[in-house]
Amino acid sequence: MDVKKFNELGYCIEENVFSDAECDELIKESTRLESYEKGLHYPQMMPHRTHGIYLEAMRNKKIVASITQAVGGKPSGLQTEFFYCKPGTSGFGRHQDNFFVEAPDGAFASAWCALTDVRVENGALILWPGSHKEGLLPVQKIITQQDKSQDPNANNEQTVVPVQYRPVNAEISRGSVVYIHSYLVHASNPNRTKDKWRQVLLSTYIRKGEKFRPGRYAQREEVEL
Repeated sequence: MDVKKFNELGYCIEENVFSDAECDELIKESTRLESYEKGLHYPQMMPHRTHGIYLEAMRNKKIVASITQAVGGKPSGLQTEFFYCKPGTSGFGRHQDNFFVEAPDGAFASAWCALTDVRVENGALILWPGSHKEGLLPVQKIITQQDKSQDPNANNEQTVVPVQYRPVNAEISRGSVVYIHSYLVHASNPNRTKDKWRQVLLSTYIRKGEKFRPGRYAQREEVEL
């Protein structure tokens, strides 16, 4: 991990964390998750609790080594979520991950793992570099049509971003990981393609023993790595 870049921008990208074969296996296993079997394709929360392959991915040695630097100490796993983002899926609104988790500053970080090539047209992340330095920002309620293929928290409200921060798109290749600071404002583009799914495994981590909000929907709990 480029710690200097992570601290300066609030994110950094590490390539070739997962091999093509590993990406294929993680996608193949996703067809056995409840969301896929029901034909709904909403993000599947906590697949590591029922499918060991996602627990192994959370424990990936490269990711754990980078997260250890990001949170400044020995990490525990906290949450996984598998995103299908089939064609037509709406984007995730502007948010800070720590709005939901309420962990101490610097103790929590996310690893957004691309299992397919990710481009703007099929749902690339939108990042506001440097916005993590503001701490927790205010949010405003928004009214949008709910998309059953998207996370229920995706578009209820959005973070208000100070005008000095400008968004950038993060286009990355499969097997790459975007490490995200807990306070970095980010969102995602909608999938405007007709045939390109954007499968992603999100794993989140907290410095071992720190406080966090379990959440009614997520029901987070520490995972030994």
